[in-house]
Amino acid sequence: MGKRYKSVSEVVKNLTDDKQFQKEFDRQISDKTLSKTLFAMRCSKGMTQAEIASKLNCTQSRVSKLENSGIDAIKVSELVAYAQALGLNMSISFHEEMTSVDSVKFHAFEIKKHLDHLADLAYRDDEIFEGVKDFYNEYLINILRLFKQSASKLTQKETKKRAVLEVCAPTEIPDDNILLGK
Repeated sequence: MGKRYKSVSEVVKNLTDDKQFQKEFDRQISDKTLSKTLFAMRCSKGMTQAEIASKLNCTQSRVSKLENSGIDAIKVSELVAYAQALGLNMSISFHEEMTSVDSVKFHAFEIKKHLDHLADLAYRDDEIFEGVKDFYNEYLINILRLFKQSASKLTQKETKKRAVLEVCAPTEIPDDNILLGK
């Protein structure tokens, strides 16, 4: 049985000693990350390029070009319009390069801000209070499950350096019962 590779980049590194070629190959792969994410998000919504084009008031070929462009060819205004056509919000974040630990801490504090906002809303209305209380219980169960799943992977070491540009599509938790608290 042959060697198993985790990525095409790993295959290229194994096939050639040309460091410049490897670097350029990795750059080109990274350059397409955003456009491929657009494609994946559209597909996850079950929409065709023609349907997106109709919402954007452009041609299907323009959508195709956007979904195959390098990062330098995509305008922020196009991303905003594309997200709206998919019924999504878009956010851009600027921050110092973070380790994975720093990133988890950052997001934990962001989650805390949102939880505090929910608590403030719940303080004003009894019905909202009950809904927020139920959500807090559901959230605690879900976050503990996710934490347990991640902790079970501790035997795998992180070796890959994080990209400067991370493109995150809306995530879906594979187990629908997690969100339902079942």
